[in-house]
Amino acid sequence: MLCECSVSSVKMLFFFILAFSSSHCTTLEESVIAPTFEITHQWSYINFTWESSITYKEAIDSGDYIPENVAMAGIKFYRNRWYFALPKFRPGVPVTLAYIFADDSPINPLLTPYPDWETNTDPTCEGIKAIQSMEIDRSGVMWVLDGFRVTPATACPTKLVWYDLNTHRRIRSFTFPETIGLRRGGFLNDIVVDDTGYAYITDNSVIDPGLIVFSVRENRAWKFRDASMFPQLEAANFVVDDWPFRGLAPIDGIALTPRGSNPRVLLYCSLTGFSVYGITTDVLKREDLLMSGDWRAYVTYLGDKQAQGDGMMMDNVGNLYYGLLPLYGVGRWNVFGGSPPEILYQNRSTVIWPDSFAFDNQGYTYVLANTILKFSDVNFRLVLNDEIKIRIFRFFTGAQSYLF
Repeated sequence: MLCECSVSSVKMLFFFILAFSSSHCTTLEESVIAPTFEITHQWSYINFTWESSITYKEAIDSGDYIPENVAMAGIKFYRNRWYFALPKFRPGVPVTLAYIFADDSPINPLLTPYPDWETNTDPTCEGIKAIQSMEIDRSGVMWVLDGFRVTPATACPTKLVWYDLNTHRRIRSFTFPETIGLRRGGFLNDIVVDDTGYAYITDNSVIDPGLIVFSVRENRAWKFRDASMFPQLEAANFVVDDWPFRGLAPIDGIALTPRGSNPRVLLYCSLTGFSVYGITTDVLKREDLLMSGDWRAYVTYLGDKQAQGDGMMMDNVGNLYYGLLPLYGVGRWNVFGGSPPEILYQNRSTVIWPDSFAFDNQGYTYVLANTILKFSDVNFRLVLNDEIKIRIFRFFTGAQSYLF
């Protein structure tokens, strides 16, 4: 049972995590020396492994496929495959979930629809519609957020879909009620998975932002809403790659402290914001706390990042990795370890909108720089040319995902 305690008591609980981080600290040189960043894959535009040249031509002629309109958002790695979420910001995006092999061509590798073409193009709500992100758990099950509902691409309800990547079979799905995930205006943005049978999801909707909790055992979801999940006005109106971002974007980035930390803390921040907040998962698992506002006393301000950011992710030793959008950089912060946030890497020419993070099984951490603000802003004219718009970087940390 969750004890009733003050905010200061909750903050005291976080020091247990500090002890966990200290006892698991790495001795790798990368902890004190900035790692080298290298590009593994990059795209000037995204194309697919079509079923035939005829279907490809038909898609081009009909406008079902407009090459310059295909954006990439979430990335995750599992057993020599990269999996990608392709949200539908604009028309002409025929596939929303796809993969490549890690050893595919480093420049413009063709993406293969996952699990297949039929699921991606199914006109009914049984198919997958518009995916923003996903997570792959320790068993090789991919938790897929089919919840990008900010364009007219689909009127289907938001849902969570599970695929077993060992058998490549869909094993279950859950449709969120309208009170939690809007079918028009919902934006289920990112997800982390707790190995006790819970998932935590940020809803970046400007209509109803919040933090969604899903219980596998109960097969139900509930939603927390708080002012800490709103945009910060002082962080508004910044510029990336000579293009202004004027949106007031709410809760977006999400991270979970490593497996074995006690208490386990969920971290989140708004895209239009600097501040990172935390709340223990013991609180989030208590749906009954929603009946009153008492749970808000457990929301803790943890500090500020150096700039506005989109995606973030924590490793298995307590380091938080995050993008720094107007600084064209990637940051690292051992939030509960006493060290201040640091900038690991900056590159004005290539790190344009650092977004999603991933880990492989060889000690590398990855970040996707996807220039997504230009895909999402209909006022920006996208052009099909040889300019690289999407890049995946890797850097050696010797760490694994928070899941391990």
